[in-house]
Amino acid sequence: MGQPQSASSILGSLQAKGSVTEPAGPIRRRAGDGDPGRSRPGKSVGAVVAAAKVLRTLHGSERPLNASEVARAAELHRGTAYNILRTLQAEGFVGYDDATRSYSVSLHILELAYGVLRRSGLMDLARPLMHAIAETHSVSVYLSKVLAKVLGPSSLLLLDWVGVAFRTDLHVTVGRQYPVPAGASGVITAAFGNSSEAELEALFSQVAWYQKPSFPDFLARVAEARRSGFAVDRGAMFQGITLVSVPVLSPSWELLLILTAAGHSHDLDTDALGPLSRAMQSAAGRLSESVRLLRLG
Repeated sequence: MGQPQSASSILGSLQAKGSVTEPAGPIRRRAGDGDPGRSRPGKSVGAVVAAAKVLRTLHGSERPLNASEVARAAELHRGTAYNILRTLQAEGFVGYDDATRSYSVSLHILELAYGVLRRSGLMDLARPLMHAIAETHSVSVYLSKVLAKVLGPSSLLLLDWVGVAFRTDLHVTVGRQYPVPAGASGVITAAFGNSSEAELEALFSQVAWYQKPSFPDFLARVAEARRSGFAVDRGAMFQGITLVSVPVLSPSWELLLILTAAGHSHDLDTDALGPLSRAMQSAAGRLSESVRLLRLG
């Protein structure tokens, strides 16, 4: 397998495509302006909303669920939940185990998710930047998307990771949703997101850290992240692991993505953190510049 393409060459190819037109100058817009689908979503279709609840319920469960369990968790009538489950099974989005009479999300969802990522152009741009940081600084690098509040307040979805600095699968897996505020990425979410202090405090009380700071200490880290543009967690989230996170912002300063580097704390001393944080900020800046060319959904 050859070396990953550079981000510059991929960005150039995206700009050259006829389906993507770069604006002549910088245009600052509020999130959702000019997009009827976001500013005026229209009337919800009840059957689709119910099916989405069922899929989220199955996705959030650590084990397969029967129809009654799905109905209770999704707050649906059992007959409604059963019909939705059978329809989703027939369409290939849900699997069914005859022995336990239980349902789970099928791998067909993964196929759709990878298709979205591939067509968005995000990974083509992000992966070369992530590989460069991982190889230069001997860390693992993670890319997470900030999810809309409909999927849970201030939650993150891990899109991809590179590097072999430590056993990342002990802590995170691609495609899983993670609550914040927790760790360096949680500090960034609080610093550049739109949650109020009361919302942050309520969320903060629900998440686990290895050595959890007090909420005032957490707010002090948030203030420092706003000033510096990055956050560092030295083993407070995961024992012996140092995390460095930076925001990827839209032209209107909406928090879209978070880049996080992780490595063994004994390898990331103060002298190493300076170059690493600058490299992370540079990569995040490159991604921010390219956001208007991507389809992030």
